[in-house]
Amino acid sequence: MIGAFNNHFKQICTSLNPIKKVFVLGLSGGMDSMALLYLLKNFSDNNKSFDTEIYPVIIDHNLRQESSKEAHEVENLAKKLGFKTSIKKICGKKPTGNIQNWARKKRRDLLCEATYRLSANLLLAHHFDDQAETLFMRFTKNSGLDGLQGMQSVKFWKGILIIRPLLIFKKKQLRTFVDQNNINFFEDSSNLTLKFQRVKTRYLLDKISEKKWPNISQELNKFSNTNTMLFNKIKVPLADWASENILIDETGAARVDLGNLKTIFEKSSLLTVNIIGKIIQTVGGKEFPPKRKKTLNLIRTLFYSNTGNKTLGNVKIFQKNNYLFFVRELRNLNFNMEIRKDKNYIFDGRFIIVSSKSGNLISSNGNDISKFSNKDPFLEYRDIINNTIPCLRTLEGSCIKPHLNIIEVNANIHEKSNQKSFSLYLMNKVLV
Repeated sequence: MIGAFNNHFKQICTSLNPIKKVFVLGLSGGMDSMALLYLLKNFSDNNKSFDTEIYPVIIDHNLRQESSKEAHEVENLAKKLGFKTSIKKICGKKPTGNIQNWARKKRRDLLCEATYRLSANLLLAHHFDDQAETLFMRFTKNSGLDGLQGMQSVKFWKGILIIRPLLIFKKKQLRTFVDQNNINFFEDSSNLTLKFQRVKTRYLLDKISEKKWPNISQELNKFSNTNTMLFNKIKVPLADWASENILIDETGAARVDLGNLKTIFEKSSLLTVNIIGKIIQTVGGKEFPPKRKKTLNLIRTLFYSNTGNKTLGNVKIFQKNNYLFFVRELRNLNFNMEIRKDKNYIFDGRFIIVSSKSGNLISSNGNDISKFSNKDPFLEYRDIINNTIPCLRTLEGSCIKPHLNIIEVNANIHEKSNQKSFSLYLMNKVLV
């Protein structure tokens, strides 16, 4: 397995532009991430020309009594291998329901924070069987074409390059590797609790594989690869259509040609739902687009019923002349964020913050953040738009307006950032 991993990771490193390869590794202490830690150690020792720097980050979810002790034991194991390792503890009030999803989001946010701080790439230990589980869960939720691509081996997300170098390896291969190399790892007791969706999915897949469909995991992974190829082909003509009919503004607002959208809808309601869902996701800052049924109902209402303006996913939708306008609502906006210089943050799920100054975010209080000319298509909505964009109150007490930019959500923020003291990069998720 070592040889196969080294060749695979070497290809990934070769494809990266910077000469120095800096990585944050999400290290849970479980079998998968510990296997990846040892594989990366072997790679670094035997491929000095790639100049890799790897920083394991351990997330202590603080959900189990033994979690802090385990986190420190994992830290010691990583340090013995020569890695500079840190522990990030999840604090704050825990929810009463869906705690695994809450923990996943908190873990991801802390890993992204560490990745931004080091101008690094993020390594995660998802493997072949994890991919099958993900596809199975998305099937049961009637996910769209983009969701049924599954996890990608290399993908930009919120300005960070996420790399999953174990996706081509099965869990039994990882098990053999850790057993043969006497690698210590920790079993999370929650992985045996069937009330959690992924655990239940794993159990179901095992039963299906045993009794009816031995190759279900292989077939799901094959479907993921085929669907990714199909989606990439569809994206080319869609991108051309979007460039002519969708206007995404750096302030976070959007406009769509209504007549041409209706033409798309007559040919494919599913495609139209995908387009509108991604626009709402971009403007509203949500992690996922609205549910397809809600989006479809919204589209039908906008097309065929004159019932005024609509709201969905933190977004107000206005119909004017032959256009639909999408503007962020003035609610659920958190302006109480502390900003430390030279660290990147996410504001409202919409903007990546890049700042060379420390301070606190504050509301613009109606002041013009972006100057709208008389011919600007968003002029009528400027008051709402300006009130959804933060300013920075520095430690010295001065107020800085942001420099506004747009970045594709699958682009590298480190290659796009400018030298402005306080910048907001709108993450464009349309047609990702």
